Formats: sequence, C-alpha cells, structure tokens
Amino acid sequence: MGSRRFLPTLSLAALATATLAVSSPAFAADDAAAAADTGSGDAADGSNPIVVTVAKTTRSATELAGTEIQKILPGVSAFGAIQTLPGVMYQTADPWGNNEQNMSLYIHGFAINQLGYTLDGVPLGDLSYGNITGISPQRAVISENIGNVVVATGAGDLGIPSLNNLGGAIELTSSDPAKMLGLQLAQTIGSYGTSRTYGRFDTGSFGADGGSSAYVAVARQRARAWDFNGRQGGWQVNAKYVHENEAGKLTAFFDYSDKQEPNEDGTTTYVKPATAAQAYTPYIRPFLFPDFAAALAYVDANGNTPASEGSNYRNYFSAALRTDYLGYIRYDANLTDNVTWSNQVYYHHNDGQGVVAGPLGQSLSVAKVYFPDDTIAQLVEDTGGSGYITRVTQYRIDREGLVSTLKAEMGNHNIELGTWYEHNSGANWRNWYALDADNPTDPYHWQQHPLFVQYSFQYRTDAL
Repeated sequence: MGSRRFLPTLSLAALATATLAVSSPAFAADDAAAAADTGSGDAADGSNPIVVTVAKTTRSATELAGTEIQKILPGVSAFGAIQTLPGVMYQTADPWGNNEQNMSLYIHGFAINQLGYTLDGVPLGDLSYGNITGISPQRAVISENIGNVVVATGAGDLGIPSLNNLGGAIELTSSDPAKMLGLQLAQTIGSYGTSRTYGRFDTGSFGADGGSSAYVAVARQRARAWDFNGRQGGWQVNAKYVHENEAGKLTAFFDYSDKQEPNEDGTTTYVKPATAAQAYTPYIRPFLFPDFAAALAYVDANGNTPASEGSNYRNYFSAALRTDYLGYIRYDANLTDNVTWSNQVYYHHNDGQGVVAGPLGQSLSVAKVYFPDDTIAQLVEDTGGSGYITRVTQYRIDREGLVSTLKAEMGNHNIELGTWYEHNSGANWRNWYALDADNPTDPYHWQQHPLFVQYSFQYRTDAL
C-alpha cells in the first residue's frame, strides 16, 4: 500500500549543534605535497580542497561522505541520501527516509531484494519489508555516525557477503571515534511535532600507548503524520571502540534500535476526480486512532463497516514495531607491510510486530474458524466487545556469522581471498488479539496475550 506521510510543510532546521572538540586527520605527506604543487592546499577563503582519485576499475562505484549526507538533512537515512545519485531511485513515507513498509529502492532497475548491503563489512541481509534475514541501514547505525556510503550502481564487489543477486551494492562504514575528547549535541525541529535529538561523546585517545578511543551516541526521533494522528519515532544507541597500533586494528561496535512506525491504510490520487480540486488532492484513508469513540461509532454491533465504503474501510490503527541488537568484533592484522588479514564475528537479534487493529467484520472468516460455535454476538464479546480485532505478524531473527579476508599487494597486483559463514535461526507467526472495549491498546506498544495463532514457522539456514 503506497502512502506519503510524516511530511512537514515547514523546512526542518537544525537549531543547535555544540561540538566541544573536533579533530582533523593529517593529510599524508604525498597528498600535502601534491596540494602544495597545485596551489590548492591553502585556499585564501579557508575552504577545504576536494581531492578526487580515479583508478582503473571494472565496476562503477560512488562514495558519499558522512558530512555530505548530513548536509541533505540532519539525521537522513543512508537510502534517503543516496537517492541524489544517478541511477538510484528511492521513495518512502517520511522526510528522513526511515519508513520501511512503504520504501521502494531501485538501482539501475534492480529492486531492493536484488542488491547487497553491508555495514563495516557485516552483511545486512535482505531488506524487503517483513524479511526474515536482515536489518535496514537506518536501524543498523545512527545516521550521524555514518563515515561514508559507497554505492556500486553496476555489479557489486565480489567480496561483499550477500545472499541476494548482486545487481548493485551499498556499503556503509561507521565513523571511527575521534582522537580528541569531545561532545556533539544537535536538535532538529519542524512542523507536525517533528523533533530529532542527537548526542555523541568521544573519549579521545587513551590507554598506555594512546591507541585506544571510543564513543557512545544516542538519537531520539519523533514526527506526526500530516493527515492522521500517528507518530513515527524511537530510540537508537551506538557505541564503538577502536584500538590501533603497528600490529593491527581492533574494532568493536554495538547498535540498539527500538522504533515504532504507524502506517496509513492508503494514500493515492482520485482515479475519476469529480471536481477540479480532486484532480490534485490526494485521496487518504487514515486510521481512527486515538479517537476510540469514533472507532466504536464507525462499526455496527457486529463489527461491520459502512456498506457504502466497500473495501475502502478504515482501521483503528496499524503500525510496524521493531527492536534490534547488532554487534561485531573485528581485528585487522598487519602480517607484513603488504599483507593484512581481517577476521570479524557478528551477531544480530531482531523482534518485530506488524500490527493492524481492524473491524471484526472484515476478518470474520478467520475468527470463525477458531470460534466455530459462536454466534456473531458471542464472537464480538470474545474479541473484546469493541467490534474490532487485532492482527499481528510477528518476527524473530537471530543471525551470527564470521567474515575472514586476506589481502595482499604484490607490485601492481592486488590479491584478495575471503570466506563468509552465517547461521540464521528465526521464526515468523501470525497472532490475533482482542481489542478490549474498556481498555483498548495503541500502535506504540507490543500486543500481549493472543486469542489464537493462525500460523507459525521456524527456520534455520547456513550460508557459506
């Protein structure tokens, strides 16, 4: 179902960003010399030079720096940022590009389930809505913590761990901790109750050899839909630790994401506009939450919707709820000056609910199977007495894996050998819940105590 929601009419504005300390990496001696030779190293207006390096390659790839991503919109998702690149088409239902149920991504004609995705080398899996193998980039890392995004609009790199057809690939890299102690704070506000708060604390370098550094970052976001009273939002936490010396680089990363995305039943245009205004006015069918009195009045005593609306009936609410934990430990060993061996272990756990609280009359054929002896009046009572019943598709994902890569530079040749193993164990099931007339639930909390389970399945897969 297509829709466009959470669309502020006023421009979002970052009101304040406080940075106590900012560190800038030193340019390599060769780059500095090259800049001096061209006269671009010390611009009179204080602007930084942009250095573009081009090498012969058999595939097309474009890199977008994290600082450029934040210029598009503070907190914008990686997908929302790359839609500016040639050959990329991305659409979704909110200005940050976070909403997953309504997202559509194509890269040169390849759809979202035909692309590969990684974060710091960790495979993110299939990103189709309701998938049982992956996590979206917006849930895997806070936008402000993205170091860069590389988009391969042609064939993806053979070294990318992915079970999808590699019609293209999106590789995200999280930023490393700063070498100096620092604090970043940012607040973004807009119309329709839009608010995004971001904070990050960097420890700076510490330890006996000064090779350790770390950060912890937190983001809180919320925004109300423009045409119904649903609030998209959630919390996200990132933590990263790096220790680097001549022997190699140790990296540990953790991500926690908890989000709620209420969704509308449908937004479209009038196929046969009756007036001139309808030719450009969107047709909407918003849910009724939080006006429970209106929801009770909308259905009759048997939970039936107005006959005049046919299939275009309205639900009380619908939402996508997702909670994720993602982490990895990686060590890049410098075996020699020209040979490195990287080993990475990772783990991802996800719990999800896709919730629709709709009129009982529209789900009567399902409910009657589990209450075959009930009259309609008894069935209404068994499902909470409200004339509504809540359908929930539930998800669980547990993925763990190992990525090992050996790289060697031999003169003009680069040799890379790698292996990837992943075990995925999960479940998917459909529960139905009562919607109590005296104590109705909402789209922001997990449904509890199901009436019955319509179906369920568990799976275990191994990829090598």
